[in-house]
Amino acid sequence: MRLVPEARNSRFLAVVLTLIVALLGYLVLVHWWFVAPQAEISDQMQDLREQHQRFAGILAQKPLIEKRLADVRLYEQNNQAFLTDADANSAFSDLTQRLKQTISAHVKDESRCAIVSNSNFKGGEDELYERVTIQVRMRCALEPFAAILYDLENSNPYLFVDQLMIYRQFGGYVPPGQKQKPAAALEIRFNLSGYLRKAGKKGG
Repeated sequence: MRLVPEARNSRFLAVVLTLIVALLGYLVLVHWWFVAPQAEISDQMQDLREQHQRFAGILAQKPLIEKRLADVRLYEQNNQAFLTDADANSAFSDLTQRLKQTISAHVKDESRCAIVSNSNFKGGEDELYERVTIQVRMRCALEPFAAILYDLENSNPYLFVDQLMIYRQFGGYVPPGQKQKPAAALEIRFNLSGYLRKAGKKGG
């Protein structure tokens, strides 16, 4: 009778060992060779299906994207904010010409308002679009200069006036025999700038 429990324990141990061996055999011979690769392939297929759905969604929006790009190109072409010149050298001349035309529109007598000198300025900070600047020195009465300045800063293409310095000077010719106070003149210096459609250094 003492041998019965030992026999039962032996059979139980044998069953446990058999299950362990079967599990190890499954892991070594079946799971790692067949089940795991199939699961990995299934995951990859799922990722591919999701990517395909995303790409299909993007392709479906292609006509809309192309239309928006065309609208942006058309807007840029018709945008009057930029100087129309192809390069900085021609833009310098264009700025000078625009300044002269603006002065002529407000002043018929050059003795009241005229450009003393102007020069190209190629310094300044890097910007998204290429900036073209001329440094201007003028002698002008206050009233016409205010109108000139207004027209310059409210024009198309957009022009910008900065580094403005104004000095009051007295002078002018007084005919002999006439008592007249010298006319007040303004010595004016400023930078006049515009932007080319070309990208600047910050824009690559």
